[in-house]
Order: sequence, then C-alpha cells, then structure tokens
Amino acid sequence: MFIKKQQKMETVIGAETFIKGEITSNSSIKIDGTVEGIIKADWISVGDSGKITGNITCRGIVVGGNVNGTINASEIITITHKGSVTGEIFTVKISIEEGGKFEGKSCIQLSSLFPDEK
Repeated sequence: MFIKKQQKMETVIGAETFIKGEITSNSSIKIDGTVEGIIKADWISVGDSGKITGNITCRGIVVGGNVNGTINASEIITITHKGSVTGEIFTVKISIEEGGKFEGKSCIQLSSLFPDEK
C-alpha cells in the first residue's frame, strides 16, 4: 500500500460515519465513511466506500474511493483501480493504477513539498 513502512491505522472512520469539519492527526487514518472539510494527517487510506470533499495535507495517501478537492502530499499519491480524484494534486510522486480516475490539475515537485521533513 505505502512505499515506506506502513504505520498501524490508529483512526478508522467507518462506512456509516459522516464528519463535517477539520480532522488533524499525527498518525494514520483510514476513511471508509464520508468527510467534508479539512484533513491533516501523516498517512491516509481512503477505502472503496470512502468519500472526501475538501482539502487534504499528508505525507502519503492511497485513494480507493472518491476525493473531490486539493491534495498536498509530501511523498506520494496513489489512486487505485477503483479510486477517483477530482481537483488539484501537489506531490513528488503519483501512481494511478489502470482503471483509476483523475480529473484536474497536477503539480509534480522535484523534492519534498515540506523541506523540514526528513
């Protein structure tokens, strides 16, 4: 799923859950439900039933559901064969599996978007 050693998912937003607002976490989040708002986390996994509308800031994200908004990922954005992203993406590396959908603007950086990270 992630290129680097994956952390344990510490927060899970279930398929029947709807959150509107801001989520901030220094750990990993799995989203199977619906989130409207701002998400700031270390690593994010959007499950097949997950839906996000809003802005995302993270080190890495795997999109298996739907994201509509801006994604700023300092390391990687992966869109799986079931994933769909509409909006702007900013990252150093992107991977879109066959069948994955991306509609919008992409800006691939030459190095980390967050220079203080190691």
